[in-house]
Amino acid sequence: MKPTITKEQAEVIQIFMDGGKEKSDLLRIHAKDRWIEEFSCLNDLDIMTLAAALVNGYEVEATPEDRVREYFAELQEKQRTAQSRGVTFSLECEREGVINTLNLLGIKIEGVNAR
Repeated sequence: MKPTITKEQAEVIQIFMDGGKEKSDLLRIHAKDRWIEEFSCLNDLDIMTLAAALVNGYEVEATPEDRVREYFAELQEKQRTAQSRGVTFSLECEREGVINTLNLLGIKIEGVNAR
């Protein structure tokens, strides 16, 4: 089974592996020491989860921005395929609500309210 890890953890594992190190090196260091600086996000992973990620691969946890972007894309697709003008209008209002909420919160998400 593939564990789910954060985007930051996946990036750090990739940086480590791109540095010419072996998976066993990563596990050995993880078991003995606490990570510092750019690798500190790995401290949140227990050794069994890290081992499973290195052996079986892993899924990257969607960020809140990713989830909003996916939801917005789903609304766009539903609007595109809607059969009724009322449904199309309702979906357009929902999309506008997402955009307005993000703007009120000062959040910009590429593909939603930042282009």
